[in-house]
Amino acid sequence: MQRGRLTPAQSVVYLNSVKSETLKGHIYSEHYKKTMQFQSEWELLNGMDNMFDSIGFPQAAFQSRKFRYKKARRIVKRVEDTVDESLNDFLKEKPTTFIVNVQYRMNGTWQGTITWVEKNQTQHFRSAFEMLKLMEQANMQGNTEVIRWEDEKRDS
Repeated sequence: MQRGRLTPAQSVVYLNSVKSETLKGHIYSEHYKKTMQFQSEWELLNGMDNMFDSIGFPQAAFQSRKFRYKKARRIVKRVEDTVDESLNDFLKEKPTTFIVNVQYRMNGTWQGTITWVEKNQTQHFRSAFEMLKLMEQANMQGNTEVIRWEDEKRDS
């Protein structure tokens, strides 16, 4: 994988090879040439969204709503302040790797493509949730438990 060919809207996502219910790993930003560690799906999406806001690309179709109109003390650090430079040890674990290309931030979510690097497969996604489901499916490689609502017995 040649990192030099990534656009600012593309991020490399490395998922831990540990099979858990929560996605954990690192995000690499070509724009900042740094990585950021995440411990949950929320941290992954929020970190990428903050990065897009900081570089202004892809431009959000609307401004996020807020409960407060007062200027609050900033709790979330900028992406470049929360980077983890020690990616080498993590890469030894052979993580599942994705290149995420967010093309649009519309309708309160993201649209774009995701490439599973190890399998050289690319898939379009219509929402951040769909992107996370594709990552989960690849990371678990078919070992995910599917809830079948129709199979549940009803108490009547």
